[in-house]
Amino acid sequence: MLFSRALPGRFSLSPLRLTLFSITLLEEMLSGIPTIGLPLLRHQVPMSYTQIGLLFTLGAVMSMVLEPLSNVLSDLGRTKKIWVIGGLLVLSGSFVLAGLAHSFAVILLAFALLYPSNDIALGAAQSSLIDENPHRSTRTMLRLAFIGNLGDFLTPLTVTIIALLALGWASLCWLAAAIWLVVALGTCVLRFPQVERAEGRRSRLGLLVEGFIAALRNPFMLGWVVIATLPVMLDEVYRSFVSLYLQDVLHLADDVVESLITFESASGFAGLVVCELLLALGLSVRQLLAGSALVALGAMTALLLTRSLWLVGFLLCLVGASSIGWFPLARAQIYERLPGRSGTGRALLSLGTPFSVVLPSLVGLIAGRLGIIAGVGFLELAPLGILLLLLLQRTEPRPAHS
Repeated sequence: MLFSRALPGRFSLSPLRLTLFSITLLEEMLSGIPTIGLPLLRHQVPMSYTQIGLLFTLGAVMSMVLEPLSNVLSDLGRTKKIWVIGGLLVLSGSFVLAGLAHSFAVILLAFALLYPSNDIALGAAQSSLIDENPHRSTRTMLRLAFIGNLGDFLTPLTVTIIALLALGWASLCWLAAAIWLVVALGTCVLRFPQVERAEGRRSRLGLLVEGFIAALRNPFMLGWVVIATLPVMLDEVYRSFVSLYLQDVLHLADDVVESLITFESASGFAGLVVCELLLALGLSVRQLLAGSALVALGAMTALLLTRSLWLVGFLLCLVGASSIGWFPLARAQIYERLPGRSGTGRALLSLGTPFSVVLPSLVGLIAGRLGIIAGVGFLELAPLGILLLLLLQRTEPRPAHS
């Protein structure tokens, strides 16, 4: 009975929801092709290290600029269907262009199109899921997080298949292009949720701008943006530096470290299920965030104090399970406070992107100057920050629906 309350409608996915969730899963599995296939690309387009760095930098910058703009503009229409299909078609075309490239200029153009189109299509797909039932955004975000975590685990399988098939760069790109083209064509026949808007298009643009500015001036809204940004500190950055800690301080073998990190990632599945169950039992999002932040903070601190292999493994899993829900829970709070404006919500969330970009360098600098323990310890500011912000926001008015 408890599971049926926690996971309602789990086995009754509509074609639209199935497609939109599948886009998230495929994105997780295929987005690594540019990095996985980099050695193959160099056989087709000889490049220096500087040029390779420019490829990824330009792609990231283009996405950082264009995705927030597209998110806001997507709220102008009643549906985000055109943004999903358009993004997927450009993404497919970008892979075709990358596969045909034999000069640095062409591959640079392909990467400049590939990254923003990938993020725009994914963002519009996830926003459409929110728009379909905005008052269940918390459950939707938790399930998107579950699928994203599943994609992370399937990515190594994708890499293995690619290696076994011995595909060249061009074949790899054309395979990805074909997959995204099929998804785009299949999406064309689906009916997307519509958001009723009484204003004219021009007045809607003015209202969107005013609403975005008002959200920027709302300290409670910005607080949720920060809470949604802090979990990046316990994602790949934490795993990378805690791996170095396990090697350099605890002197664990490489295979042991890899196994521990895999278990930490896998614990996220259990963490998301527990989140659903606790919400079904009546806990509020604030209570869930505060409790999990306390657990993560205690586990991260204890991890730096123990030398027991089994305890290290348990504490790592505790960190992974307790922190996995922060990102979807906080994002859902922003969507619930902006009903019918999920694109604007994503634009607000993109304010944390610069922090995500500089974080690895910042932690590396701290670890280089003060030691790896200080670098890993610095990341404890994530649960501390969440606890502090929840305390400061305790007087926030509750949204109409939660």
